[in-house]
Amino acid sequence: MIAAQRRGLILEYLRKYGAGSIVKIAEAVGTSPSSTRRDLDFLAAEGSVERSRGGAVNIDLHRTTFERPRRIGAKMAHAEKSAIGRTAVRLLQSGQSVIFDSSSTVLEAARFVVESGIKLTACTNDISTAEMLSKSRDLQVVVLGGTVRPGSLTMIGQPSLNFLERLHVDVALIGIHSLAGCRLSETSIEVAAMKRRMIDSATRVVVLADSTKFNHPAFCDVCGFDLIDVIVTDHGLSDPIRAIIEEANVELVVT
Repeated sequence: MIAAQRRGLILEYLRKYGAGSIVKIAEAVGTSPSSTRRDLDFLAAEGSVERSRGGAVNIDLHRTTFERPRRIGAKMAHAEKSAIGRTAVRLLQSGQSVIFDSSSTVLEAARFVVESGIKLTACTNDISTAEMLSKSRDLQVVVLGGTVRPGSLTMIGQPSLNFLERLHVDVALIGIHSLAGCRLSETSIEVAAMKRRMIDSATRVVVLADSTKFNHPAFCDVCGFDLIDVIVTDHGLSDPIRAIIEEANVELVVT
């Protein structure tokens, strides 16, 4: 098991139980106590957990610009993200043009698109997603370009923003950091601008987000629920949030 996968599983364990000893966490993750100790030290140094004597405590992170490293974040709620991605593919039709946003959940959708053999024109601003989509001969892949954001595989800025102004796509699959308060929001102004431009270029906007994304807002607004058509999420969504989504006249698809 690679380090990023171990650390993602540790964060999942602490999010679920709140705290745990090194021994308990190691048993749950399926790794050695010594590896778990090193992983906890790493996560504590980056501010994701608080070390306690013999273990660690979950930190409920409300910092609006905080992002976990891409490889670790991709391993968190992975089963939910995979199910959301598979469900999203069922909303697509052969012959459509589709934007694949830079997101670990949207990457799962790209994986299932490749497996499905559906014929699409696929546009993306994510290097990993472009690589995934390129595995299929049934897809015409357009890479939007731009500057690679430090610490990620996301491309932001020009020429993508100008290019998106001239596009008219059928569907945009959007990943997002937060959907709290009936607003889509992101940790970065530049990322928020890219997502907003994608949304403006699409006839139908489908947001892919696991149920943990509805709790706290991020730094910069992208748009309100009035500009999106569908939210695909997992069964962990609470009843009050479901009611809010329904009141906003947004279609809710629960895996």
